[in-house]
Amino acid sequence: MAGIFRTVLGMWCVGCLAASCALAANAADEAKERAVVSAALAGPMEDVTEVVFAARLPYDDPHWYANIGYFCDDERQKAYAGNGRPDVGKLCKVNIRTGDVTTLVDDPGGSIRDPQVHYDGRKVLFAFRRSGTDCYHLYEVGVDGSDLRQITGGAYDDYEPCYLPDGGIAFVSTRCNCWVNCWKTQVGVIYRCDADGGNIRRLSYSGEHDNTPWVLPDGRILYTRWEYVDRSQVEFHHLWTMNPDGTAQAILFGNMHPGIVMIDAKPIPGSRNILAGFSPGHGMTDHRGTATIVSPAGGPDDRSSARPIPGWPHVEDPYALSDDCFLAAQAKQILVGDAAGNRAVLYRWQGEGNVREPRPVRARVREPVIPSRVDWTEPTGRMILSDIYASRHMAGV
Repeated sequence: MAGIFRTVLGMWCVGCLAASCALAANAADEAKERAVVSAALAGPMEDVTEVVFAARLPYDDPHWYANIGYFCDDERQKAYAGNGRPDVGKLCKVNIRTGDVTTLVDDPGGSIRDPQVHYDGRKVLFAFRRSGTDCYHLYEVGVDGSDLRQITGGAYDDYEPCYLPDGGIAFVSTRCNCWVNCWKTQVGVIYRCDADGGNIRRLSYSGEHDNTPWVLPDGRILYTRWEYVDRSQVEFHHLWTMNPDGTAQAILFGNMHPGIVMIDAKPIPGSRNILAGFSPGHGMTDHRGTATIVSPAGGPDDRSSARPIPGWPHVEDPYALSDDCFLAAQAKQILVGDAAGNRAVLYRWQGEGNVREPRPVRARVREPVIPSRVDWTEPTGRMILSDIYASRHMAGV
């Protein structure tokens, strides 16, 4: 009997010790997270009080691009919001100092995505599919929820918009009327329009998707291009640039080494580097991947120029506030962290659906305007034939 008692007592002591260690570890983790948040709010986010975000359901299709429109073999099968289920339809902002949440746009059953804050910090541009409809259009609303206005319309999906320094808007659209060669959904490429939705012009002419345009500090547009010309259909979707008039399209990083969808790329303030989501293989649902810092100064082919941030796998929509402070979405959480891999939960959404596209609400510097080289009144253009041997890394070729 005494032996049994000693055994039970020993097991109880071991359990108590394990519980104490777990509590101590949890307390240490919580203290570390508080330190990460405090460092961000007192440093790169010192002038940020609010973060805007969209709330919506995750998508069902595993392809990174299959989140608009319908499937060509059955128009009743929708690619958006989990095969057309009623979506959350919320655009919100959270006060990261108090935790208070304000709903800017609320349309139960509809879908909202891709918010971007205007240069003046007073308006938000986003894509909105109203409840009972099938297409996303561009909208704008004040950061206080006032003055909601529709910018584009028609029987097309317009999404992934960004403000341009000349006052226009770049966005992705299915107006090209193309379908993915190896799947059943529509293709979106890059267009631009005026602030009121007028003068819609096509900028990219890829046969497959161009995605997530964003303006670089020098005024060029950074975007993801799915390269699908005489090569594998599932391995080249890397970072390109163009001028806001569609000219001077060029590789920024990748395109020589297969694998990885490099998407949601944005410049890191105060540096030449880029923060992007590296989604493995042919990409994942909701652009899920590893937050990665890219240094283009090493050239487009130097794979060592891409540095995954440790501890940041399986995140979405990375956004840089500095070279050592980043936001990202992960399910119902907005994360904040640094380049060393330290991260913490900045905000946890309590509503239906997941958090997507967190963006700080603050004014920012307008990039320089690159003068257009295009005369839209001319029916023809000048084509340039380049010498393929006048290129990089051609010694001995």
